[in-house]
Amino acid sequence: MRQSMCRGALTEWLTKFNGHRLETSMFMSSLVLSLALSAHVEPDQSLYPLIRLQDHLPPITEDDRSGGGDSFAFVQAGGEDALPITPPQVEMTAGEDMRPISLSIAFNWVWLGEGRDRRPVWFARLRAAYRDRAIERFADSRRCAGVEQSLAQLNALPALDPRVPTLPDPEATTFSDFGSYLHDNTYQIRLRGLFAGGTYTDRLEVTGGSSAPFAPIVADSLKRLLPCWTHSPPPRA
Repeated sequence: MRQSMCRGALTEWLTKFNGHRLETSMFMSSLVLSLALSAHVEPDQSLYPLIRLQDHLPPITEDDRSGGGDSFAFVQAGGEDALPITPPQVEMTAGEDMRPISLSIAFNWVWLGEGRDRRPVWFARLRAAYRDRAIERFADSRRCAGVEQSLAQLNALPALDPRVPTLPDPEATTFSDFGSYLHDNTYQIRLRGLFAGGTYTDRLEVTGGSSAPFAPIVADSLKRLLPCWTHSPPPRA
């Protein structure tokens, strides 16, 4: 009698254990599928290795309060504020989705010299903000080859075909079906475009994530310009 009760209890325990193990297995399978979907990118697109922006910037300390009280508005105005007389011609920006940090690198030329020696010289201006702190730095192409190297990279970007997005598929089940992908940094470039007929646009602005073809250009620029930044603004023409 006692043995029969013991066998019955053991059978019941094994049934519950196997059921729990099955539920656990199903949960893990769902978790693995969810992680796989969250890491999915659009076909034929590879993510640029994620960079920590602050590792490629001059130190931003408690004493850095450039731009007054609103540090991020100060950075956002980097493409509009004169450098030093006219607005910048080219700008690249970056920000991290998960950390309160953003930056702008604006490029413009300044006419220097007199008479026959007068010529345009490229300068770059960095504005970067972390929380309520911000810095402003400058680079001179006469002393830093990286300024023109970054501009050459932008000039060599592949052609962009304009596209109106199609309507989402109501039966879509993956991120790829919706035409979106996961990224942790946001990159943007602003410059002028050139139509086939030779007409320039006033301003061309493109934003993308880690799979954008200009993501490595922004990252490379941050690295090569890091030793070039100084506190000295460009001279006025």
